This record gives sequence, C-alpha cells and structure tokens, in this order.
Amino acid sequence: MTITDRTDRTDRTDRTDRTIVAGTERLLLTRPQEDDVEAVFAVHGDPETNRYNPYGPHRDRAQSRGMLDGFLARWAEDGVGYCAVATREEPETVIGFAGVCLNTLDGERVFNLYYRFRPSDWGQGYAAEAARAALAEARPRFPDLPVTALIRADNLPSRRLAERLGLVPDPDGRVDHEERLIHRMGPGGLNR
Repeated sequence: MTITDRTDRTDRTDRTDRTIVAGTERLLLTRPQEDDVEAVFAVHGDPETNRYNPYGPHRDRAQSRGMLDGFLARWAEDGVGYCAVATREEPETVIGFAGVCLNTLDGERVFNLYYRFRPSDWGQGYAAEAARAALAEARPRFPDLPVTALIRADNLPSRRLAERLGLVPDPDGRVDHEERLIHRMGPGGLNR
C-alpha cells in the first residue's frame, strides 16, 4: 500500500469537493462534512455494523447527527479526527469511517483508533488500509502519543485487525469503563 501525496489532485478519481486528509491506492480519507448525516446513519444505524457495540445501532438520524457533530468538533479542536472513507472510484460515496482522535485514557493523552464500514464493503481490507493511512498521517504530528483501540472481548474480527496493525492487548487484561479490552501501540510503532 502506498500513501498518495495529498497535494496531487490531477488523478480523475481524486476529484471531490471534500477535504482530503489521506489517500491510498484504493481509498480517500476526507474530513467529515455537515451533510454526512445520511452516511453516518447508513453505517452506524445498521445492526450488523453494531453487533459488538454495547449501545446498539443508532435509532434515528438525530443520534447520527450527534455523532457527526462530535466528529466535526474534534477536527475543529484538535486538527485531527475520524475520517469519512470513500473509494477512489466513487469519491463522493462514503463507505465508512476510520481514523484516530485525541482522547484521554486513565489520565493519559492517547490516540483512539476507530474503524467502521458498511457491511457491503467488508472483507476487502478497507479497514486496515484506512487505519494505516490515518495513522501515517496523524502520528508524525503527534509522535509521542500511544495509539489505543477499545474493543469488546468477543469482537474477534476487530481484535485481529488491531493486532495486525501492531496494537497488542493490555498484558494485565485491563478494560475501560465500558468493559472493552484496551489494545495499545507505543509511540513510533506502525506494523505494515
């Protein structure tokens, strides 16, 4: 996988009105937009994408609006956050959300890694590709921050992906306040 130079906008598949954060051979990661409520609801309102979410799928678009407002606020506050993900072939169609945002875990400032995609786009390696691109973009700006992923013990697909990305489960079996296992990557680590 090659990270594409964000300043090169000559490729026809990069034509989008969205703000590009990072790109790969197949994907574009962009800043979320005010009008992404339908995309947030399509991903987060789907019962299948929320199989391991203790809160379940979004019940309505108002709940998705609240999540999107949080995404937008993180970008405004920190200059980094979760991205909308699209394929280069269809750069205006959001297929999922992935990236890192600044968070505090047990009093420590960390990146929280997040990835969630439409079920129709599972099994194609998009989550790993998007997560790597987001990490490659954010880590140089905050090199001393560890990366964490908070994952339920029974969510084996997400745990396997986190481990492929270089995050390891807490050796003491620590969990967060929602009983999710804490996976962690130290500063500087990125497993390709």
